[in-house]
Order: sequence, then structure tokens, then C-alpha cells
Amino acid sequence: MDLEIKETILTNILSKYNQEITNLSIHNLAMIAAQSFFPRNTMVLGLNEPQRYVYLIVKGLSRSYYIDEDGNNVTKNFMLEGEFLIGEGLFSDTSVEAFDAVEDLQCLRFEAAALKKLIMSDDGLTKLYISLLEETIRYKMQREYGFQNLNAEQRYLEFQDIYGKAENRMPQNLIASYIGIKKESLSRLRKKMRNN
Repeated sequence: MDLEIKETILTNILSKYNQEITNLSIHNLAMIAAQSFFPRNTMVLGLNEPQRYVYLIVKGLSRSYYIDEDGNNVTKNFMLEGEFLIGEGLFSDTSVEAFDAVEDLQCLRFEAAALKKLIMSDDGLTKLYISLLEETIRYKMQREYGFQNLNAEQRYLEFQDIYGKAENRMPQNLIASYIGIKKESLSRLRKKMRNN
């Protein structure tokens, strides 16, 4: 992928974050970006693996997950086009969660250390990074609140608010895992909601 295409992709994606990112910043990001592809159902990053890269999803759907104490695969988050697949890549050496490709993933890949260095040297990118961190904190607080205070139906409605039409791209077992119920319970919940 040539530099101009990467710059166009970055400009289009980063414009949604309402931060003033200069053309020079976009150019510098494009200079350290490489094209990356993960086929559907493949691992992007495993648990406790070194986090060398940060990915920006150009096309496709990914998820993060962990394995609970009972050995269950629990979906933490879904990442769609225009979102970063980052984990703790900029502030931790190893991953405490795993990432896989729910659909074929086309990404821009950034070496984590080089990206962090660029972010810290560029005011616009620093502000974008802070904005993304704040968004992540809000999301995590909302998820925690949901598991503490909402029933399964309310958590499912919240899921639908967050992911909208992308729900149709997600396997039922992953959605059920995300909202903290079994796949069969999600089927019953959907049926109940359709009948109401």
C-alpha cells in the first residue's frame, strides 16, 4: 500500500474523532504504518503475548476476550472499522487479553514503541490519544455498571445501542458472551423481546 493511500485512510478515519490533526501528523503516521491482514477466525494477539503492534481497523470486525477462572472464553469488546485494536500496547509489555478476527481484518499496523514516540512528540496526536483513553474509560465504567446493575435484557439493549447494525455481523455466541449469558439464553431473550 503506497503512502498516499495510507494518508487518505488515516485522514478519513481520524476525522471522526473531532481532533485537529495536521497533514504533517497524518503523513508521519502513514510513514510508520504498514498494511496488515488477518483472515477470519485467526488470532491477532494471544493472552500474555508481547504487544509489539497497534492496529487500526480499515475493514472488518475484531474482538477482545479473556479466559475466566472456569475456562470460559469471555468477550470483552468488539472493534469495528475505524477503531484501534490496541489492548494495553502503549503501556504494557504483554497482553492481558486476546484479540481475534471475527471477520477478515484489513488493518494499518503500527509498531507500538514508534507510535508512542510519535504521539508524545505531536500535540494533536497527544490530544487524540487522551480523547481515546477517556472514551475507553467511559466505556469500561459503563460496562462495569451494566454488570453490577442491569439485567440481561438491559445489557442486551445497551449492546444494541453501542453496536447497532453491526450486531448482524457478530456470531450469537460472542454476543451472549459479551452480555454475560449463555447462547441459549440469548435466543430466548431475543424471542421474548420480539413477542413484546
